[in-house]
Amino acid sequence: MLYSKVSYQHMRVSIQSFSDDIYVADYTEQTKTSTIKRSVELFSPSHPTDIDYFEIKNTPKLDIEGIVFDNFSFVRSDGSPKSQCEAVFFPKLTVDNSWILFCELKYSTKPLNNSSNLRKAIKQLIKTRYYYIQDGIIDSTNLSYLIASLPQQSEPFTNFSISQTFLTKLKRKRSIILRMRNSVEIIDNKTIQV
Repeated sequence: MLYSKVSYQHMRVSIQSFSDDIYVADYTEQTKTSTIKRSVELFSPSHPTDIDYFEIKNTPKLDIEGIVFDNFSFVRSDGSPKSQCEAVFFPKLTVDNSWILFCELKYSTKPLNNSSNLRKAIKQLIKTRYYYIQDGIIDSTNLSYLIASLPQQSEPFTNFSISQTFLTKLKRKRSIILRMRNSVEIIDNKTIQV
């Protein structure tokens, strides 16, 4: 169990369990001017029909847990929120080399914004993973999947590139697999197909 550490006890109540496909959607911008505000929501086994989403295909029907982050998940000493991604997922039964998946969604239909949106998403993903390492929730050797998604666009995302050398270095030196995708597929508790 990842959340046995004292520093993240407040997140234990936010853990959701799944054994089917999972869909992540962020309603923040869509409901910004509405009287009913919504933020990041997780759906399973059916996807939302009123918004585009990030999909986690759970083909082996593995028991998975997930947490949606909010402005109180990671805070500075003065109480202000730190930069973070949308959510984290991990196998319910973890072993030393189990995966952990962090995802960040950016809603934009404008490919010209992809570079700034995806760079910001990558920073949020890396920072959130760092909080987990800093507080001893995971070890720097745990395989971390960092997924930046543009749900309103088709892959591959245009106007953005990242070098294969950089991606290889992240995997080899930090155990990070970084991808820009709208869906991933769980293979088992050690591997995700991205």
